[in-house]
Amino acid sequence: MILFEPYRLGDLALPNRVVMAPMTRNRATGSVPQEMAAVHYAARATAGLIVSEATQVSPRGQGYPDTPGIHTQEQVRAWRVVTDAVHRVGGHMFVQLSHVGRLSHSDYHGSPPVAPSAIKPVGFVRTPKGSKPYETPWVPSTAEVATLVEEFGRAAPFAKEAGFDGVEIHGASGFLIDQFLQSGTNQRTDRYGGSLENRLRFALEVVEAVAGVWEKSRIGFTVSPGGSHKGIHDENPLETFAGLADALDKAGLGYLHVIEEPFNDVSPARLVREHFRGTLISSGSHTRDSAEEALQSGLADLIAFGRAFTANPDLVEKLRVNARLSLPDPKTFYSGGPEGYIEAVALKI
Repeated sequence: MILFEPYRLGDLALPNRVVMAPMTRNRATGSVPQEMAAVHYAARATAGLIVSEATQVSPRGQGYPDTPGIHTQEQVRAWRVVTDAVHRVGGHMFVQLSHVGRLSHSDYHGSPPVAPSAIKPVGFVRTPKGSKPYETPWVPSTAEVATLVEEFGRAAPFAKEAGFDGVEIHGASGFLIDQFLQSGTNQRTDRYGGSLENRLRFALEVVEAVAGVWEKSRIGFTVSPGGSHKGIHDENPLETFAGLADALDKAGLGYLHVIEEPFNDVSPARLVREHFRGTLISSGSHTRDSAEEALQSGLADLIAFGRAFTANPDLVEKLRVNARLSLPDPKTFYSGGPEGYIEAVALKI
């Protein structure tokens, strides 16, 4: 099967086409990874590539309890324990650089969340002080947008210092970059809003800021075309995400990671594949058979698995021999403790 064949991602030799998808698990202490994260990730290092959970590039980028950051030396040291453990058993690991934008709350950092426009998300947010309604975000001026770009740029060398093999820029799931991209959350009238070219600008400036530190072959980008998380939407998603894929193709990124949420009877991976010639990762409730079909058809080059990895650290081998998979327990996804997160594995970290 193609799924278990090696793959060349830039200058990285991956042993197979299986990617561990980024998954928020709320296991940090505040915003510092716990040591058990090293056990968790190293146990899954048989994946061709691991992408870390969403990792905020600044305090204002946090929107969920106990999620890790990569903007302080303490966080860098904690992540280094994780990457060393993964490398020790032969794995490769990228960090997902994240900023939730309007999905944050002042309970996390003492100031209103930031977004391209003053449009409040739908629903409630979990904060250190309990569940609360989302707040109306603060809108930066044209000049102040540069400070948000710089937050990603400052996180890039921290990621290298922490021992990661590369970075994935989180441009999906209604987070900050997605908010600038989609017309429903971006009603600006300056150079960052209005036309598609302007709405793409923030994402492309973030790419260039990160590329000041990392070779572009070691940079990935996540998208979720058609996603509607917390009320995000776009007037013309086909045009918007095709335009983004074209722009990222021209930028020469290492890969584009597509979250499959079909919309308008269109497969997001198929839409993006027509505009992005580099490595494409498909993510979205894949089975062994659907993963192989996507690879055989040329729709994707690598396949990301998420929930299956929570209960099956040995997922690659189970897929290889077509063994029955253990079922994940949703009660442990965000519970904060070791249950459902680390297993009895013979690892020396």
